Amino acid sequence: MFDIQVTRIFATVALALTLLAPSIEAQAQKTSGKRVLPPPIVAMIDFKRVVENSAAGRSIIQQINQRHARTQKEIAKDTAALENSKQELERQRAILAPDVYKSKWRDFQVKVQQYRKSIQGEQRRLDAMLAQGILKVEAKLVEILRELANDLGANIVIDAGPGRGSVLFSDARLVITKEATERLNQVLPDVIVQEPVANTQTEPQKPRLQVPKVQ
Repeated sequence: MFDIQVTRIFATVALALTLLAPSIEAQAQKTSGKRVLPPPIVAMIDFKRVVENSAAGRSIIQQINQRHARTQKEIAKDTAALENSKQELERQRAILAPDVYKSKWRDFQVKVQQYRKSIQGEQRRLDAMLAQGILKVEAKLVEILRELANDLGANIVIDAGPGRGSVLFSDARLVITKEATERLNQVLPDVIVQEPVANTQTEPQKPRLQVPKVQ
């Protein structure tokens, strides 16, 4: 069983939600005739951590790991069968005509290559299934962050997770990671992993299938 570190699906992780209060903007325009930005009220979140620790995020990872484990067992079984076929072909080499042996060996190599392609196809399906599931969690979390920002009076939400922000100091009272996780678990307690759809372009980390080494 693999322990997946789920990476963000989006290419950039700086999340800024500007929620300008219309009343403040209208008042500023009346007094100066120019647009005046409201004072920044910042909330910060570790976006990746919320996705990973949410109930739906953990469920997705568990489902992918379970499918990976089942597939790996099938690979081990099929690889053993191929190895037995190879050994049997080697035993027959002494009694087969050279051209017959070469023909059988070519057929065996084709079979091995086709098998490896099938494993690569399953790996791509695992990739796409994980990506699709995580995208659902992230999309819902973005909606929740807008609601949270409005509820808490924040007009900027920054992803300040490790390696993703340049915040040097922050008041702990600004961090809404816990609240976001709790609300995400309420509105999206689970995501059922589905077979991939076409044109999935994301590449999160995932369990890697072991390619058979039959030559």
